[in-house]
Amino acid sequence: MDAINWGDAPTWLGAVFAAAAAAAAVWTLKSQRDQIDEQRVFIAEQSATLALERAALLDAAGDRRRAQAETIQWDTTESGMALILTNHGRSPVTDVAMEHPYRPIELCSVWGSETGDSRRADFFGLRLDPTMQPYAVLGSGKQVGCQQPDSSDPVVATFTDDAGVRWRLDQHGKLDEVPPTP
Repeated sequence: MDAINWGDAPTWLGAVFAAAAAAAAVWTLKSQRDQIDEQRVFIAEQSATLALERAALLDAAGDRRRAQAETIQWDTTESGMALILTNHGRSPVTDVAMEHPYRPIELCSVWGSETGDSRRADFFGLRLDPTMQPYAVLGSGKQVGCQQPDSSDPVVATFTDDAGVRWRLDQHGKLDEVPPTP
């Protein structure tokens, strides 16, 4: 038998180690790709979860934002001669104004037996004292009113809540946010 050609053995050993290194590099790349794919799936799931949480938070914020405005309600007197806007909430609203599409409305502060203050009541148990529009602050439990117009068109009240959002409430209870004016 012939002797091993040592000149070729180191070349073969280098080739075997190079092949092993190439296989390890391919395995590492595949492993990294698998990790990246897993991370993409995780990030997609996380993004979907965050989108749902954000939507829920926005809904909750919208509900909280609207909650104070929903405590402002219209009432009518027993005689039906006056409309009363009452703040049933804990926080005051500001810049309260009333308007009618075709007739001027005189905003009035409300006094009388229906409000628990009988010292200024008139014959009907209620007194409407004219006041300036907009009414600056309508505190918790306070009322403002106006005479009921002879028209079927609703009286509309506008007011600003404690978050600075302007609202529109018609006599039938329809509540809308007023878009801010630039």
